Amino acid sequence: MNAFFVSSVAALVAASAASAGFTGFSADRVVLSNGNIQYKVYANFNDVGLPAGQSWVFLNAYSHATVSGTMNAVHQDFFTADGEVGTWQAGSSVSAADRDFDSWVTASGLATSSGWGTALDPGFTNGGTVLDINNGAGWYDATPGTANTVTGGRMLMAQIVRTAANDSIYTANLSITYKVSNTSVPIQPGAFQYTIGVPAPGAVALAGLAGLTGRRRR
Repeated sequence: MNAFFVSSVAALVAASAASAGFTGFSADRVVLSNGNIQYKVYANFNDVGLPAGQSWVFLNAYSHATVSGTMNAVHQDFFTADGEVGTWQAGSSVSAADRDFDSWVTASGLATSSGWGTALDPGFTNGGTVLDINNGAGWYDATPGTANTVTGGRMLMAQIVRTAANDSIYTANLSITYKVSNTSVPIQPGAFQYTIGVPAPGAVALAGLAGLTGRRRR
């Protein structure tokens, strides 16, 4: 293999790694005062490839799709349409007191009644059902600015609240677009998964039994 080809491949690999600011999704789990379970889903970033003095800026999330399980999201706001109560809009008719108990998406890391700027794309209206998030749904910052700048290495994407009785494992694919601040070139790393929920007791027992069986075989 000639030296030019090797060095060219090395340069491409380095360039790919240097643009890898987004590293995947994670979810923080909190038990609320009413016994419901709150998950905050974050997009995580590192500083690889980030020019000095610049920041990562989140633009939109798209193509949300269930991989396995059922989301079982609980909504506490008062928006009603087509027989459904609640919406994924972070600031729609929900009081500050109810916000921690509501499920919503955000493109700015915020969930306030003003200034949050998150818009939902048509994927949320599958058959007119405003609560549906599993039809390739996406959301974006309708008022881009400093609010969608990544801080602390991560950006809040969604809050999903579930009842304790419906906190089984749920996994979904989600894609995002982001950029370097003061530039116009979007970066789209592709689809990544996030998971919320805890395994059912029976599933944990089976997993333990499988591990014990594996040790016996060895």
